[in-house]
Amino acid sequence: MVARPRGSLHTLLLAVALLLAGCSALPVTDQQTPTAQPTVENFSYPSGWSQTGITNIAVALRTHDETVENVSRKSRWVIIQGDYNRTVVRTFDADAGTAAMRFVDTEFETDRHVYYSANGVYEYDRTTGELDQRPDEDWEPSRVATHEGIQRPLLHLEINATEIVSVKGTTAVRYTVTGIRRPDSAISNTATGHIVVAEEGYIAEYNITRGNDEFTRQTLYDVSEFGNAKVSRPAWLPDE
Repeated sequence: MVARPRGSLHTLLLAVALLLAGCSALPVTDQQTPTAQPTVENFSYPSGWSQTGITNIAVALRTHDETVENVSRKSRWVIIQGDYNRTVVRTFDADAGTAAMRFVDTEFETDRHVYYSANGVYEYDRTTGELDQRPDEDWEPSRVATHEGIQRPLLHLEINATEIVSVKGTTAVRYTVTGIRRPDSAISNTATGHIVVAEEGYIAEYNITRGNDEFTRQTLYDVSEFGNAKVSRPAWLPDE
């Protein structure tokens, strides 16, 4: 049997220990510092908004309008009150220079679809099948793509930022609606729901129910496509 030198194993272990100690002392350049996750405390609130609510409704709406201006988008606005339901869907395609609007009103049994293009405005009544062609009519993209009255459900709300969410690949803040400011002086004295505002400044969605002892109205708004909406020629439009 060949006898191993007694000190060889001890010497080897000592050398490995010294080598590892030397490596641990070297500066680590490949490690990345973790990015701090946004919270309601450090979120970059758009103009007109804060952690505790809407600081200025006019500024908040102007920020929204400036952010969505000339951006392809699809949005929906719904009002529900009792058996009454009104839905408006607006789509704007900035690349093609086209737009579309769908208007449905259950109270008046209305269902209209409007198509806007460089050739004019075309309105189709889905209920009667009638087609109104206005080839010489001009239209403004900013007006067609915007929902009038979007600000009304937001007036005099008590809201608080509750969490950070992701909307269409961007960071956004979600508010919880807790009530109405000065309820004694408002038609609606109760309010519940939520609001989502993107960091860029546009209102991504809201679902707000307001009311009093005599009525309740729910209003929903959402942007389902932002930056990539498309509007093609509708099938109901006759060939040129």
